[in-house]
Amino acid sequence: MLLTAGCTQASSGAPAESSRATTPESTPEVSVTAEPLVAAVEVDLRAGIDAATAFGTSQGLSVSIAVIDRARGEEVANGAAADTPIWGASLVKLFIADNLLHRQRDGEFQLSAQDRSELESMLVASDDVAADSLYTRFGGEAMVTEVAQRYQLPSVVPTNQAGFWELTMMSARDVARYYDRFLVRTPPADRDYLLDLLRRTAMIAIDGFDQFFGIPTALPAQTWAIKQGWMCCPRDTSYLHTTGVLGTDDRYVVAILSSDPGVFSTAYSTDVLSKVTSLIFPPGSIEGG
Repeated sequence: MLLTAGCTQASSGAPAESSRATTPESTPEVSVTAEPLVAAVEVDLRAGIDAATAFGTSQGLSVSIAVIDRARGEEVANGAAADTPIWGASLVKLFIADNLLHRQRDGEFQLSAQDRSELESMLVASDDVAADSLYTRFGGEAMVTEVAQRYQLPSVVPTNQAGFWELTMMSARDVARYYDRFLVRTPPADRDYLLDLLRRTAMIAIDGFDQFFGIPTALPAQTWAIKQGWMCCPRDTSYLHTTGVLGTDDRYVVAILSSDPGVFSTAYSTDVLSKVTSLIFPPGSIEGG
């Protein structure tokens, strides 16, 4: 098995997705902003997600989509696909950073200048070496478990292969809910710090991969904060994810996770995922460019 472009190498004994048992969350929690915010042209999320799913399927991708309109308190997803756990690749870097800042607020430790530098490189440049360092030194799988419990994300399950953070399982719905709950629950200083890092995502990651697919390509004039993921090729499949927060008012949180079965190379379907995103949010459909 080869894991590359955003992840490290893993053994061929990686657990099958079906081994990750999850418990459905009984009551969805969707935050609502204090005042309704109106898009330039209202987005029909149901129609857009249906069209995006159909297009992705026509291109051979398995696509999981969840979007929350925080102004309307509306969560829309593409059915069971959005609840199906998938390997998150570099999306787990969000949880590593969140866990570190949470534990620092609780007084467990004080992050050093070097720790901060690694955290920032991990998010802005999707730096795997920095992620390896932080994950190894600060608790590994327990960091993921803590975030999953604190934010009530039942699909988020750490790998059972020590050190292989990229094999953390998560669903599109729980990634979207993570962003939504993070925006509401995190104290402003840490919330704004992490959002700023995600807004400064480098076009070219530290490993040379072009991170501007999906959200930044479909919505180039939009204000966004993103975390992307890519990984090849556990179980003869490549994985490509685009997620983040959209709008100057942080109105939408978006999680689009995809897998491309039968792909044995790093020829990722970035153009397809960008088209999938544009079908959900057509040009000009969101205010706050």
